Amino acid sequence: MDGPYTYRVLRYVHDIGTAEFINVGVVVAACDAPCVAAKHTTDCGRVKGAFPSLDTEVFLARMVRLQACFDAIDPARCSEVRAREGTSIEGLIRCVLPLEDSALRWSPTGSGIGGLLAATLQSLYERFITRHDLRCGG
Repeated sequence: MDGPYTYRVLRYVHDIGTAEFINVGVVVAACDAPCVAAKHTTDCGRVKGAFPSLDTEVFLARMVRLQACFDAIDPARCSEVRAREGTSIEGLIRCVLPLEDSALRWSPTGSGIGGLLAATLQSLYERFITRHDLRCGG
């Protein structure tokens, strides 16, 4: 069943002064249901290639922790956050990753109409995260 969704892309900004970034995750929320899903990279090859001084252990630990936090948002928690923060995706994101002056920044909110949340998440992840990954053998 098709339904509206909103999403935001998580960006890793290695040097806040230059503001150069690489997309490292996606969060998508159904607009008409208490559902949220996220997927963050666990491969730092592209990020390390662009930013050789990246501390890969810290980066990967942060991605794993963020994924676990988003995975812990079940429909009941999603409903609770939306009742308190409003229905926008920003409230759901803030409950996991508060706004701060760090290397992780969110894109502006995007939206669309899609099918199952898991399929929509995978499509957005491929579009924004893995599309530019280097592929072996060509």
